[in-house]
Parts: sequence; C-alpha cells; structure tokens
Amino acid sequence: MDADQVARMLELEEKLAKIRQQVSSKLENQKHIALILTAVEENIKDHDTNDTAKNIVNYMVSFMTLLDQAVDPETHAIKDLQLATAATYLMDVVFQYSAKQLLRSKFAELLAKIAPCITDEKAEPLLIRSAIGCLESLLVAQDAQAWNNTHNLAITPMRGLQGLLELCLDPRPKIRKKALEAIHKILENPPVAPTAEHVAAPAICAFASNQLTDVLNELAGLSNRQLKSDTVKEDINGRIIKSLRLVSTIVTTGQWPAAQIEQLCDMLLEITKSSDQFLVSTSFECFEKLFNSMAETTASAGLAEDKYIKVIDTIFQLKPANTDTHLVGSWIAVVVKGMTTYAVGSPVKAVAKIPEVFELMSTYLQSETMEISFSASQCLIAVISQAVRDEVLLTPEQSGGNISKKDAKVVSGVISTLADAFSEFLTVRYTNCTKEILNILAAAFKKFRTRAGPALFKPLQIVDNWRVAEQKETMELVSEIELVIGSAIAGMGPDAVIELLPLNLTGENPDQPGRAWMLPLLRDYTRNARISTFINDLLPAAKQFESKFESFPKESVQLRIYQTIVDQIWSTLPHFAELPLDLRESFTDEFASELCSLLYSNTELRTTICHALKMLVESNIAYTEGALADDVILQATLPVDECKKNLEYLTTKSVNILAVLFNIFTQTASNMRGYILDTIESYLKITTPEDVEKTFNNVCGLLKGAMDKESAEAASNNNNKPQLTATLLDIIVTMVGYLPASCYGALFMIFDQTVSSSDTLIQKRAYRIISKLSEISLGEEAIANYLGEIETILLRNSNSVHTSARSGRLAAIKTVVNLLPPDHMSFIVHVSAEIILATKDVNEKTRDLAFEVLILMAQRMSNGGSINMGEGPTQLATLGEFFKIVSAGLIGESQHMVSSTITAFACLVFEFRESLSSDIVLEVYDTVELYLTSNSREIAKSAIGFAKVCVLGLPEEIMRPKVPALIPKLLRWSHEHTGHFKAKVKHIIERLIRRFGYEYVEANFPQDDLKLLANIRKTRNRNKKKDTTEEESLPQAKGPKFMSAFDEAVYASDGESDGENDDDEAQAGKRSKQYIIEKAGENPLDLLDADTLAHISSTRPKKFSKKDQRKKLLQDDSFAFDDEGKLIVKGKKYGGGDEEDPLKAMTSGINAYLEAVKTGPVRGQRNKLKFKKGHNGEDNDGFSDDERSGPKRDAGRNRIDKRGGGRGGFRGGRGGRGGRGGRGGKFQSRRKL
Repeated sequence: MDADQVARMLELEEKLAKIRQQVSSKLENQKHIALILTAVEENIKDHDTNDTAKNIVNYMVSFMTLLDQAVDPETHAIKDLQLATAATYLMDVVFQYSAKQLLRSKFAELLAKIAPCITDEKAEPLLIRSAIGCLESLLVAQDAQAWNNTHNLAITPMRGLQGLLELCLDPRPKIRKKALEAIHKILENPPVAPTAEHVAAPAICAFASNQLTDVLNELAGLSNRQLKSDTVKEDINGRIIKSLRLVSTIVTTGQWPAAQIEQLCDMLLEITKSSDQFLVSTSFECFEKLFNSMAETTASAGLAEDKYIKVIDTIFQLKPANTDTHLVGSWIAVVVKGMTTYAVGSPVKAVAKIPEVFELMSTYLQSETMEISFSASQCLIAVISQAVRDEVLLTPEQSGGNISKKDAKVVSGVISTLADAFSEFLTVRYTNCTKEILNILAAAFKKFRTRAGPALFKPLQIVDNWRVAEQKETMELVSEIELVIGSAIAGMGPDAVIELLPLNLTGENPDQPGRAWMLPLLRDYTRNARISTFINDLLPAAKQFESKFESFPKESVQLRIYQTIVDQIWSTLPHFAELPLDLRESFTDEFASELCSLLYSNTELRTTICHALKMLVESNIAYTEGALADDVILQATLPVDECKKNLEYLTTKSVNILAVLFNIFTQTASNMRGYILDTIESYLKITTPEDVEKTFNNVCGLLKGAMDKESAEAASNNNNKPQLTATLLDIIVTMVGYLPASCYGALFMIFDQTVSSSDTLIQKRAYRIISKLSEISLGEEAIANYLGEIETILLRNSNSVHTSARSGRLAAIKTVVNLLPPDHMSFIVHVSAEIILATKDVNEKTRDLAFEVLILMAQRMSNGGSINMGEGPTQLATLGEFFKIVSAGLIGESQHMVSSTITAFACLVFEFRESLSSDIVLEVYDTVELYLTSNSREIAKSAIGFAKVCVLGLPEEIMRPKVPALIPKLLRWSHEHTGHFKAKVKHIIERLIRRFGYEYVEANFPQDDLKLLANIRKTRNRNKKKDTTEEESLPQAKGPKFMSAFDEAVYASDGESDGENDDDEAQAGKRSKQYIIEKAGENPLDLLDADTLAHISSTRPKKFSKKDQRKKLLQDDSFAFDDEGKLIVKGKKYGGGDEEDPLKAMTSGINAYLEAVKTGPVRGQRNKLKFKKGHNGEDNDGFSDDERSGPKRDAGRNRIDKRGGGRGGFRGGRGGRGGRGGRGGKFQSRRKL
C-alpha cells in the first residue's frame, strides 16, 4: 500500500471515529447513526483482517444488508426510514474510500439499492443527500467504456447521471446544492480517455442548455397579463436561476464544449435584457466564470476569434446606466475578465480594443455616484495592467521577430489614442473623479514604460502645471500628482522626465519654474536608469550650490535650503546605481576617483556613496542570479550578459575601491562604520582570488606593524588603547569568507597571536575568525586540518578570556566541538567546566550559546569516540560518561559552580530524557534532590528549576515514587518570598496535582502545609471558572512565546499569582473601579485638598513598560542604536539629510497662511483672545560611545516608583506595596534558570 492509500485509510478511520463519538449526542439522528456503526463493527469484528480493502468490503456488505432490511423487496418502498437514512449515510462515507474497480463491478447492483432512497416519496433531505453522495462516488469510479455502454447494459451510468441532473433543479436548496457539488466532482474527475473532456460532458451541457432554453422560450411565450403576475414571474425567475447555477457549475470545471459556447453566450445575453436585477447579475457571474475557464483551460481553442470579439462587443453594448449601482459592478467585472482573457490568446488585438473600453468607461467616470466612478477607474487600471501583455510593448528588434512592425505600430497608435483620452479626462468635465484619473494615468506610465513617450508627454505636462501652479484646487491632489510624475520617472526613466520637465535648480532658465520638489521623487522612483543623468544633470547643480555655502552666514535660512538641496541630490545616487543601463560607459575612472575623494573629504556623504558603490555590485549580482527574471521588458533592455560584463568591469576597479574603503574604515569611529564593512564585503565578492590574497597580505603587514607599535607603546606605559589593531582585525574577519586556501595558514597565525591579547576588542575579533571561517565549506576543512593547534590555543587561553569576548569564544568552541574527530573527545572534558559556568553568565547571548554548546557536546559524546586524558586508560565516549563529567561540578568549591552544574543537568535531562537510561536519570535526580535542602539560595533556586523540569519531562513511572520525598523538600522554600521561591514551589505543586492527581499529592503532603494545598486548589477552581467565563465573552489571548521547549518547561507560568490572599485581592478589585494617580513629588496625596479630584481617575493610568520605552526611542529621531546595540543621542546638524527640509515650509504662500492660523490668537471663553503656546524642544548635543566605554546609567534608573510598578529587584514582579506593579512579560531565554 502506497503513502496515498495509507493517508486515505487514516482519513476514513478519522471520520468513523468522529461518528462513534456521537453515541451520546443529543440529536437523535446522529445518535442512531453512531449506534448502527457500533453494532456493525461489533458484528464484523471476527472478520477483521490486516487487509484494509477487505475491511471496507465488510463495511459495504453490512451497510447494504441494513439498507435491504429498510426497503420493501417487492414494492421498493422504504419501510424503515431511520434505518435507511443511517445505512445510506454510512455507505456514503465508505464509498468515498472504496476501490474504484469494486464500485465499477457492482455498479448496477449498488445503483438499484440506492435508487429508492432518491425516488421514494417518504425520503427526507438527509437521506437524499446521502444517496446523492453514494451516486457521486459510483459515477466518479466509472471508466470510459461504462459511460459509452460498450456492453449494451440496461443499467448504465447515464441513467444515474440523468437522475442526478434532475436533482440539480430540485426546489429544496440543500438537495440542489449537493447535486451541483456532485456534478462538479464528476466533471473534475474524467475517466482515462484520449481527450481531457469528460465523456458525459456533452450530455450534461445539453441537459443544462435545453433546460435554460425551455425556460426562456416559456418566458417569451407568456402574455403581458401573465408577466404581471408575481407568482408566475417568481416561478419563471426561480427556474432560470436554478438553470444558471447548473450552467455556472459546469463552466467552472472547464468542461463546457467549445462548440456550444456561442449558444451559451446568446442565452446569457438574452437574460441580461431582463428587468430583474438579480437575474442580470447572475448572468454576469456566469460570463465571468466562463471567461475564467477559457483563460485557464484550452477549451477556448475551438472558439473562433470573431465569435469571441462578437461576445465582447455584445457585452459592451449591454452597458447599464451610470446611476445603476447594482448592475455596474457586475458588468464591469465581466468587461475586465473578458478583456484579460482575450489578451491571453490575442494580445495585440486585445490592446487594440482598449480605447473602446476607455470610451465606455468615460460615461461612468462622470457619474456623481462615488462607487460607480471608482469602479470605472479600477476597471481601466485593471485593463491597462492585465490586458496589455509586456511582450507587445517590446520593439520588433527586442522581441526577436515575435512582434511585427505592424503590431508595434498598432500598439503605438493605441497609446496615442489613450494619451488623447487622458488629456480629455484631465479637463473640467471630470473634476468629480480627478484622483481616480490620476491613478489611472500613473498605472499607464508604469505599464507602458519607455513606450509611453512621447505620446503621454502632454498629459504629464498638464499634471506638472497643476503641481507648479500650487492652486488651492490642486493642492489637495499633491500626492496623486507626485504619484503620476514618479510613475513617469520609474517607467520612462529620469532622463526623459528631466528633459521634458527641467529641474531648473540654479535658475539658468528664467522661463521655467524651479522643480526642487522633484528631487525626492527622483530618489524614490529611479530604478534601472542611466548614471550619466546624475553626472550631467544633477552633480553640476550640487557643486554649484556647494560653492555658495561660504558666502552665507552659518545660521542663515538660505544656507540651510542649499544644504538640503545638495543632500537631496546626493540621496538619488544609490538609486541611479541600482542596475544602471550605462555602467561601463558612465562609471569611469574620473567619476570613481571623484567619489573616492569625497569619501575622504566629506564625512556626511560617506553613507550615501558607500550605499551607491554597494548597490552597483549587489544589483548586478542579484540580476545575474535570476532576480527580475519575469520582467520581460527589463530583460530585453538589459540582457543578463550585459550585467555579467558589468561585473567584470567592476572587478577591474575593485582593488582600488577596496583600498580607499579600507582607509576610510580606519578613519571612522567604531560605532559608525558598519555600512563600510558591508560595502567592503560586496566588492570582495567580485574580486579575483589573486587580488584578494594580495590585499590580505597587505592588511597582514599593516596589522603586524600596528601590533608592534602598540606593544612598544604598552611597554612605555602609554595609556593609549590599541585602536588600529582592532580595526584591521575587523577587515580581516570580513575577508575571511573570501580568502583562498593559501591564506589560511597566515589566518591561523593571526588567530594565535591575537587571541591572547589583553585588549577586549582584539580578543573578541580573534574568536570571530574561527566562527566566520566555519561558515564556508573550505573553511571547515581548514579548521579540521588545524584542529589540534586550535584546541591547544583555546585551552591555553581559557584563563585570560575577557567578559565581552566570552560569547565569541563559545561560538569558536561550538565550531571546534562540531568538527571534533572521535579520538579528540578529551577536548570536551577540558572545556566542560567553562561551558557549565557560562550557563549562568549575566549576558543572555553567552548563556544561549553555552546551552547550545552543552547540548552539542552531549550529542558528540553520545555518537561515540574515545577520551584519552594522557593518564590512565582510555575511556569510551558515551552520554553516560558525559553526565559523569558534568557531575564533577557538584563538588565544586564555589556555590556558583554547583548552581551552574545543576542548571546544566536540568538542560541535559530535558533534552535527552528519551534517550537516557533510567539508572542515569535516577542517579542524577537523587543527587540533585539533596541540594533542595541547601542553605544557599543560589543552589536551591537551581535545584528547584531542576525539579520542575523533572516533574514536567520525566516519565510518570520514574517520578511517582519520588513525589513523597520531593514535596517536603520543596515546601522548605514555600515561605521564602525572595527570588520568587514561593511562586516557583507553588507552581511545581500545581503541576504535580495535574499530573498525579489531587488525592495522591494530598496523601503525601505534610499536615502543617495543607493550608497551601487548599489555597492552590481554590485558586485552580477559581481560574477554571474565570477562564470559562472569558472564553464565552472575549477572544483567547495569545500566550507567551519561548525560544525552545526547555525554556517553556522552565519558565512557563512563573509569573502566576503567588500570594495566599488572592481572594481578598480579587474582592478588592471588584469593589473599586477608581484609581488614584499619585503625584510625582515627594509629598503624599492629600485627600483633603480641593485639587485631589484631578488625581482620581475612573480608569487605570497607562504604564509604560521597558519595551514601550525602547519602541518610543526607536521611533524618536533624536535617538539611534549602533551596530553594537548602544544608544546614541543624535545631534541635529544643518543639512542633515531629510530630518529638516526647509523647502517643505516654503512651497507656497498657503503654508504661511496656515502657519499663521495655527499660531495666531483664537477666541476663548467670554470672547477673550488666547494665543496658542508652542513647545520648542531643546537640541541635545550628540555624542557617540566607543566600543570599550561602558554604558552610562540613567540617574533615575534605581529610583523607586511610588506606584509600586518599579523594578523591585526582579523582573515581572508585583512592585511595591503602593499598588499593583506592572506584570512583567514571561521570562524568555534561560536568564532565570
């Protein structure tokens, strides 16, 4: 049995299991079916086999026997309706999973048994629906020979299909729906045949077509008097809708014969002439599904093109009134679907049809009803975007002969016609929908791209005049206007737009207005442009403005305007560098040297220029690797071979660019140069191995000189800390991934010399060499070759590790452990103590790495190997041996070591609980359990965490005998509030109750502490009741997320309520709904003061958590975080990018008027004048921290909040007594283990 059959059998068993569960159902029919199934299964129990197919046959025989009992054998009338319903329902379930060969061979017999369930007058809807399901399974299983009745049988599938089709028109909705679903399923699963068309499809379509034709003929033959009768009209319309539903079901399967599509369209078009809006809307839905099926299948291949055009033209002629909100939406959907489907088979002719669509929609764009005008605009956007294939926009040369000159001329003519239409749309006649028209124009520019010019230049100039004029009517349309101009920049290119709409920044042309507002649009919309546009049009203007800087006072507004313009010009450079079309022609040595000179001289431009240099490389690499492969126009404009040549060209310049970047990197502060490393890495990708090796050797020489110099300065007691060495090591770490294998020897020598440095920065970077090298396959091989030396170096420097370098060292150890050969397991023994201690490190990243390394070491030991310590016999590496190694930490001299070892055991027991032998688990448990009685809080806290892991993770047969001894030891800490001891103990006892039952825990609970147990039980019952109430009234809130299952086991629910007075607190919460807001001063709130009312609120004041504060800092422009995660207070500099754009305040006189209104006087109470107060924040002086300098503590960080929501010495606690503190988030990571 293959996987699919197994899955189907499992699905059947799942369905039967659900039916069995309904034995206790309150619904009589469900209960009866479940009882029948139970009785049948009890009866066939003796015949059960491992063969699933035989079991299904047993089910079928039993259910058919029951059905025979429920039907009179002579009259074929149903005598036991309830039994027949249950048997047919169960047969429907089993038939879906029966072998098709079985259903084919027994078709006549099965159909004869099912037929009375459909034809009997007593049959209820449930019985008929189940019988339809059986009939569906039977018909789906038939092959082509059975459908064609090659053996001239009396009972054929066509006979059953005819009855099913009749049910599709049944007046009962549920039966009709089930029958339609059966027809859909049959047509979607045609038997194996030479054609994809179902053998029964012509008969089904003929039935549906005849039914629809008969109803329409009957409707045409009715007299006017009859048509006025509501009863007759309702009956006829209902029959039409039923027929349309059947037609729609057939059409969605794609099985409607191509030869009958024209006839179907004629009937649907006839229905659209009805005055009944629901009929018209339903016929439009059929049209839409018809077009969908024609687009998705090959059924439209037989439809003549002129007939398709005739259908579309007929639909165009059926346009409803521009005030009919009910029909316009459906009609427009049909128009869009028809055009997009037509474009699949005849793309050029579909484009030629678009002007007619524009002419049709112009009527609806003028509609005063917003819904209609919006629908019309969306129609035109959809037609432009989907009915215009990218292939037809290519020139004959670009298409490789697929587009003829005649077709290209047709497309150009259509674009010119649309340009005239857009010019008309931008007149006064369409002012009611100007925004929608601008969106259509933007879509046209995005679609037509370079083919948009020069035809669409006129509409673009009209829109530009609106933007330049800045009149009151057009100011509301600024965002849409800029969208149009931006789309033109993206489509036609910035060079074409600048030529048509000159920027005129320096005022060289007095007849043209200045368009400085276009600079942000150039920045946001420029892609795949020409770098020459920046060099020739923008860069000279930037130089001209920069030359005027010295002629203005430092604080003048004019200077700030010029600086802003220069910054906006330079901000466009990275976008001009994104996959440029003229890289080899425009990125010359002169331009490259000019950029490099600016990197040295202008520190504010370093970020922009580095981003541009990086974009030159990354965009070309991504393009050659398949990015934008579906952009047909771009692929034709810029072939992939051209990008490969671009990369080869950049490779010739990479060495010089890298040299400049290295120099700039050494001159930039450590917390502000991450982007330079990114740029360096981009150019290392395209540099040849020979050049990389030469560059690496040069950097190594500089590093040696720097280290020698700094060693001499250290010997002369110079307090200057080494800066250049750490900087050069950053460069080397970046180069690691791109070095050839010949450089690895020198790389390991650098690691050996720098890892023992007394400087933190150097040591951190030294360890990164190993972890960075392990990311590449060649690097792993090199580490494996030098593994012995690396192990020696790591062990030799274990006592000189700086705190901040510990995470890097752990990452290096993890790499080494992962590559250890089986005979090097002694390295694990040597470093195990260090790893164990690191599990309790104050740094979260270090702790996480320590746990990862601990688990990895256990996995490597469990894989086998040998441990040779040099003294004594060689030991075999096993998981049990590793647990012995870890257990040595329990006899450590310090409490911290013992606590760390217990923490390590908790992690290991949880991770390997399924593979550990019970003897080892019991030995570890018994040993650690003794530490629950330790007087050291640190040790006891870890032991409690270990106990919690065991309670949750170990098998019940191991933990149940340990519970009697565990409970008294835990209760020893139940009265200790410090460090959440009481809450942790209470939570473990709750878990014990859940797992072993309340009675068992109570039997082993000390008498003196039964009050705590009673409190836990009361709390659990109250919480259950509360949860039930909340589920009925409120949606379930998401619980905390944890990084691993171990985290969830240890930290989940640690923040639960831990007091014994929960009832009192709950009652207090119910009694009072008012809150007192305490003053920020030192004096308590005086309730006798007249102003006290202002400090009493009916809602709880919002408390901002640290997460909210950090989010606020991230959103504040005055703050930033560097690559190391340190907080930087940014100073506001003139011309500092987009932070302050003086041009925004000088767009027009309207802004000045609005500003005057905002800040001017207003009339208050008693008609008195009041002036609005401004709040001017003071600028903060910027500063930056070096990587060595420690974080500065806030002066108010240790201040205690009077509300009791402060830190309180622990995270997530209740706070002080003054009020309930903010509930902290659930603990993440392993920081509290």
